[in-house]
Amino acid sequence: MTTSESAPTRAPAPGARRARYRPLEGAPRLRAALCLAGLLLAAACSASPISDRGALSRAEVPAAIEAARATPPANAAPRELAKIVGDLLRATRSELDAAERVAVQTLLDDAATELAERGDDPDVLEDLIQVDLPARIAVPAGLRAARIWLEDKDRSDAFAVIQRLDERYPSHALGGETGEILYAIAASYRDDKGRRLFLFPYSARAPAVFEYLSTEYPTHARTDDALRELARTYEDARRFDLAIERHEDLLLWSQDSPFRAESEATIPMLRLADLDGPAYGRDQMLRALSELDAWVERWADHPLRPDVDRSLVDCLQRLADNDLVVARFYRRVKNPTGARNHAERGIRFARRAGNAEQEAELVEFLASIDEIEAVEAPTLLPGGAPGIEAFDPAGTGTSGPAPLAPSEPLDPDSRRRDRRVEPAPEAEAAGGGQ
Repeated sequence: MTTSESAPTRAPAPGARRARYRPLEGAPRLRAALCLAGLLLAAACSASPISDRGALSRAEVPAAIEAARATPPANAAPRELAKIVGDLLRATRSELDAAERVAVQTLLDDAATELAERGDDPDVLEDLIQVDLPARIAVPAGLRAARIWLEDKDRSDAFAVIQRLDERYPSHALGGETGEILYAIAASYRDDKGRRLFLFPYSARAPAVFEYLSTEYPTHARTDDALRELARTYEDARRFDLAIERHEDLLLWSQDSPFRAESEATIPMLRLADLDGPAYGRDQMLRALSELDAWVERWADHPLRPDVDRSLVDCLQRLADNDLVVARFYRRVKNPTGARNHAERGIRFARRAGNAEQEAELVEFLASIDEIEAVEAPTLLPGGAPGIEAFDPAGTGTSGPAPLAPSEPLDPDSRRRDRRVEPAPEAEAAGGGQ
């Protein structure tokens, strides 16, 4: 038994603050295993010869140069190349004369270029990004590291190295290849049905990578695919505002995208889906109507035409309902001119939608306005009774329709309730309470 096993657990002093994370107790073998695993991990992390940035001594420089000359980069194994590059990088931090500096730089350029093309250790390749190498060497090395990690299903490291690469070498020349790798990472996440720790779905990580691709590489050939995937994801989550933005980004950045017609048709549909009811959002309805009309004119023979026609009918019926709601409000506040204007406009929308029942309801409402004016119009008594003015049917003596609809939704059955006749108290008494 070791000393740590036999030693009793010391009780904390009175008033001492308990540590937030307590060490494992009573499990010395587990602690030893964890310590060994930590040492092995640390050794693995420091195994890259490029990660050591200490300078060579003045006496070690000639040997490093001779070793690099003796091993042509094309004939060296990736591990040998990594050691040569590491030694030459350390040599660049030493005191060199002019001839040595030229030799070291030439050898380093050749060896690092070969390593970036044939390296098989992604940690070594990623280290090439952190040292002071030109972008023509570091960027291919970083992308090769990302591809290796992606093949090993280590997508988080693949995404991280690309982010690090873009941060250190912004606007590099290999944006096309970078975009392809980013799309492959996102698609792999999207199609993965597994879960991390049995709780967190891997597919939930796809939107972040798609967003990065569409933001950092908006003109890439796969950006329209990324924006389309994002729009569908936000639509499924009922985040219609974000879905509309991604479709609009697609129209902005991907002029020749095959998904352009689909996005133009989906935007007005999502505007309608984002509305709560007919009492609100008239501006959005009119905007959607304009977009749908423009789509029909531009894509008349597109396979999506039936869906667009249904949305167009839905939009027209919503506008007719909106006019009916506002017209009922104007009738309630005794403004027949405003009620008639909205009812007549609603009839035109319902007629264009082909909804005969809705049109008949609006026509009936319009007739009720004429009846109200005939019944409730004040008359001028002979001789002119003081305080009573003749009703102006043209509305020239009034301020016109109210500028805004009510701030709370109106009951669509208010017309029927307005016409209901309440029984007199005598009739209730005669009914016997049945």
